[in-house]
This record gives sequence, structure tokens and C-alpha cells, in this order.
Amino acid sequence: MLAVVAALVLAPAAGAAGASGQVSTALAGPAETPPSVARLQHAPAAAAEPPGTLRELLAAITGSATADPLDLAPGTLAVDREGEEGLAVSWALLDTGDGRWTGSADAATRRSEAESTIKAWLALDTLRAAAQRGRPVPPAVRADIAAAVRASDDAAAERLYRALGRDASTARLGPECGVTVSTSRPGWWSYTQVSALDAARVLACVRERAPALPGGPELLADLDAVTPDGRSGIRPVLPGAVAEKNGWTLHGGDGWNVHCVLAWEDRALAVLTTYPGGLGVEHGWQVCRDVAADVLATS
Repeated sequence: MLAVVAALVLAPAAGAAGASGQVSTALAGPAETPPSVARLQHAPAAAAEPPGTLRELLAAITGSATADPLDLAPGTLAVDREGEEGLAVSWALLDTGDGRWTGSADAATRRSEAESTIKAWLALDTLRAAAQRGRPVPPAVRADIAAAVRASDDAAAERLYRALGRDASTARLGPECGVTVSTSRPGWWSYTQVSALDAARVLACVRERAPALPGGPELLADLDAVTPDGRSGIRPVLPGAVAEKNGWTLHGGDGWNVHCVLAWEDRALAVLTTYPGGLGVEHGWQVCRDVAADVLATS
């Protein structure tokens, strides 16, 4: 997976434009040992050649030839942006096949507003409700699903949310996806409180459940075609079809929430960030890319 990391480091983040409309190239530069490798170089060296990947390096540390990062306890795998002044970041990497996961020490406990990441669930719940009634999704509702997911249209999401019974929809995440959420502001979908692990599990659930529902394949196509202003810049380096639904909101003096959530093959990754408002939205996209580079290097 070092090729994945190289792509994140050396290639411009396609569509990851910030408030200025410019794509950050802060990661571009001469090839060098990734910082996450440098942190592990205290490990005993193999006889001749050093391990060529972080998975091999992890195996050298643990003594296991089959070491898997997903077997590491939360808080074990460090990422460079953790501990940065003014930045709160939590992340989770989930195996969607067997449910194993790893992440930051607070991946399951630090909660934040879900922001627009919850729109993927509102779209799926709309398809579920239509199937349960035995009725097709009306064209206007289908258009709202596409707008809410692809363009992160708030008005479209609000119409879906109200039709689903407002917080009754997010409460269904428990029985439908095994994710129990709360809210800091009843009646507002964006204030649904999620952890990084919750966010990864929600998108994984949407991706898993969608194919069985009428309109599900179209929803998956929407999730793989978000508009440029809603892209984190991680998707281009991931294999195959990808579901991506991010969220970003400036909360006045409380600063930015920028959350990046993606699911592909048998993995889901969520990175939740909060930081001062003066830094702009692109700062959050860059943090997401940096965390993804560190995490995916071990996968």
C-alpha cells in the first residue's frame, strides 16, 4: 500500500478545493521516508534489507509474519497530526467484513456533530421506507437523494429528514446498523452526535445495505460522485468503487468541524477534525489526507 501513500503525498488532491478554490499541495515534495515509518525505526532491523512496507515493519516489531494493523488496540498506531495545538482529531479504520477496527485512543468515545456525513444514512433510510411501503421512490424524492449526497444540498437533506420523522430516522441507526447515536440539538440532523467509529460503521452499513433496496445502486453511484467542493482528496487513491460522504461546518467561535468518511472494498475510514475557524476548510481536508496517508500505509 505504499503506492497508495505515495499517491496521497505526491499527487494533487483531485477536487479537494478549499475556500480559495485552490488544491493544497503541501504534501508534494521530494520522496522521503514517511514520518510514520520514521517513528517505527527503533525496531530491530532485519539482517540485510530493512522492511519495505509498514506492514513488514509492524511484523518485525511484533514478531508475527502476519501482523495486521486492525489487530492493534486503539491508540497504538500514531498519526503525525495527533497532538497538534488547536486540532482535535479522531479516526477509525474498520474491517467491514469481520468488524475488527483500530483507531485513535478516543475513536469510540470522542463525539462530534455528524454534519453532512449523516446524509448518506438519510438517503438509505428513505429507500428503506419506500421499500417497506412497497412503493417506488417518487422522482422528486430521488432528486433530493442525489442532491443531498452528491452536492451535499442541505435543503434536500432537510426534506428527506422531515419525511422520515426527523430524529426517528437517526434513532433507527440502532436497529438497522447497530449504531446508537444521540443529538445535542433535537430536530436538527447535522447535530447528530457520532464518534469516528460510529461514522465509519454508518457509511459501511449504507454501502452494505443499499444493493438490496430499489434505488440502492443509484445511491452508491451518488456516493462515488460527490461534487468537488465535498471531496477530501482521498478517494482517487482507493481501489474500485468508493462511497464517500464528508461533512464540513464553521461553528462561529467554536471553529470548524471537517469530517471525512469513506468506504471501499472491505474497509471504512473516518477522520473527524475540529480546529480554529481562522484556518479555513482546506486545513481540515489536508488533515484528513495526512491521517489517511499514515493509516493506509499500514494496511
